[in-house]
Amino acid sequence: MNELVSLVAIGDIEFSGMYFGRYEKIGQEKLGPELVNARLSDQIKGHVRANNSELILDWLRNADITFGNLETTLAKSRPHYHPRPSYYRLRSDPSRAEDLKLLGIDVVSLANNHLVDYDDEGIIDTIEALDSAGIKHVGGGMNLKEALAPAIFEIEGEKLGFLGFATAFQKAAADDRAGVAAIRSKIVKEFDSLMLPTNYLPFYSVLPTIKEVPVKEDVQMMQKCIKDLKKKVGFVAVSIHWGPGISIRASGGSGALIFEAAPTDCQRALGHAIVDAGADLVIGGHPHSAQGMEIYKNRQIFYSLANFAMQIEADIARCELFMQEAYMVKVDIENNKASRVEILPTRTDETGFPMITEDYTNVIKHLEEVSAPLNVSVIPNKQSAIIESIHK
Repeated sequence: MNELVSLVAIGDIEFSGMYFGRYEKIGQEKLGPELVNARLSDQIKGHVRANNSELILDWLRNADITFGNLETTLAKSRPHYHPRPSYYRLRSDPSRAEDLKLLGIDVVSLANNHLVDYDDEGIIDTIEALDSAGIKHVGGGMNLKEALAPAIFEIEGEKLGFLGFATAFQKAAADDRAGVAAIRSKIVKEFDSLMLPTNYLPFYSVLPTIKEVPVKEDVQMMQKCIKDLKKKVGFVAVSIHWGPGISIRASGGSGALIFEAAPTDCQRALGHAIVDAGADLVIGGHPHSAQGMEIYKNRQIFYSLANFAMQIEADIARCELFMQEAYMVKVDIENNKASRVEILPTRTDETGFPMITEDYTNVIKHLEEVSAPLNVSVIPNKQSAIIESIHK
C-alpha cells in the first residue's frame, strides 16, 4: 500500500509591494522595524505568527507538495520599464522565486491574465527565476508545447501530475507564440421563444439569454492533455483561471463592485469536463473572492480560493469594504484518491499578507451555504473545516 501524500493548494499570489496612495507606508507600520527590511519569506512568516495564524505555516511546511497561482511576473527591471508596476501590469523581482521556495511552494500555475504583462521577455525572466529556485510551473511558456507540459512529482510511491489552463488571459500560446494554455470562450444568445425577434411587431422585443460557452476545440485539447497525463500518474490536479472576476454593475448612476460567490454555468460545465477527462482535483482562481466548491463524481472542484497574498491597493481596499474571504485547501492522497479534504479560511490584511481570518466561523458557514447545492458538506473543525460529499 502506498503512503499518504499531503497536497496543499493556496490561492492567488502577488507581491510587488504596490502600496499606492494611503497604503504607501502600511507595510512598514504593520510589520515593524525588525521585519520591514527582512526578505519577503521572513516578512510573511513574521506576519503570520504575529496574527496567531501559525496553522498556515504548518500547512505549508508539512505538505509534501504545495501549489499556488503566481499572479505576477518575476521580470527583471529594464530601462524601458516604468520604475514600478501599475495596477494592471504586475512585476516582482525575480529573487521572489526563492522566497516562494522558502515558504514551501513547489509548483505554480502561470496560466492567468498577468503572465504576459511584460511581454515575452517577462515570461522568460519568470520561467528562469522559477527554474533557478527549483519551483515547477505549468500553464504558460514560450510556445504551446511548453504551456501544455505537465509538472510531475513522485512521492512515497505516489505519482502526481499538475496542469494549468486559463479562460481569463491576455495571449494564448501557439506553436510559434508565447503565452498561456488558453481555453477560449464564445458568447451565445439564446431566445426562449418560438418566434425570432424579427417576427415581432415594432417596439416589441425578445431579450435573449446570454451565455458564455467554452470553445469545443479548446476543451478537447485540454481533455486530451488530462487523459495523456493520467496514463503517467495516479493523481491529476488541474489549475484553472476562470470566472467573472470582479463585476461592476451600475446602481443609481454609479458602479457597484459585485463579488460572485457562486460559480457561473460556464465554470461548472468546464469543471465537469475536466473531471470527466480524468482529473482528480480542480483548483480555481481569478475572481479574487472565495467561491463555493463542488463534489462531482467523487472529485473536488474548488471554484476560487481567492487571494493568498495580494499586494495591490485596490484589492486591499476591496477586502476592507467587502467580504474578506479566502481559503487554503489540504488534500490527503492515498492510493491515488483523496482520502481527506480540509479547508482553512484566510484573508489578507493591509500588508497584503495572509492570516487566518478572525471571522472563520462565519466564513465556513457562508461557504457551506453556497456549496450545499453543489453536493458539498462543510463540517467545522476548530479553525478549519472538513469537506465531504452530501450524497455519498
